[in-house]
Amino acid sequence: MPRSHLRLQLVVPAVLSLLFSGCMSFREPTPQPPKQPAWSACEHDWILSNLRDGENTYEYTLLWKKFWRERPFFTCDRFGYVRGNGGINPYLGRFSLESSGELSWPRSPIISRVGGRRPSDELEADYLKALRKTRFLEVVGDKLILSSNDKSTRLEFNRVDDIMR
Repeated sequence: MPRSHLRLQLVVPAVLSLLFSGCMSFREPTPQPPKQPAWSACEHDWILSNLRDGENTYEYTLLWKKFWRERPFFTCDRFGYVRGNGGINPYLGRFSLESSGELSWPRSPIISRVGGRRPSDELEADYLKALRKTRFLEVVGDKLILSSNDKSTRLEFNRVDDIMR
């Protein structure tokens, strides 16, 4: 048998096994949740799951799950009002939202004067500071994401109807 024919008999199965092993490990990309219109954010209540603002980062933890009523939450309406709770005190503000998701704050969210105001904790202060920096809103699946133009500030919320009460 010629030498070139012998190489062909050895090389062809090796190449085929490499090709087929690559095909076997091919995975379909996981489907991304659908992006929804920006104004759909005002159809739900949202509870903070993740906050990143420069060096400050707060992530969803077991403690937050246990005391979810003490976590910051976000609610808005089509009249341009945003309200919620920073974790300790309620806040109120005005926003302007374009259908593209661009967000501006004609009146930044501040702690509203309702009864006796309690002193803010670190999370509440950082949350309100980060909220004022956001310039973009998007709803992806069951998540609300608010971010700054440079993406250095990012707040992620879970839709409240998905949380066990």
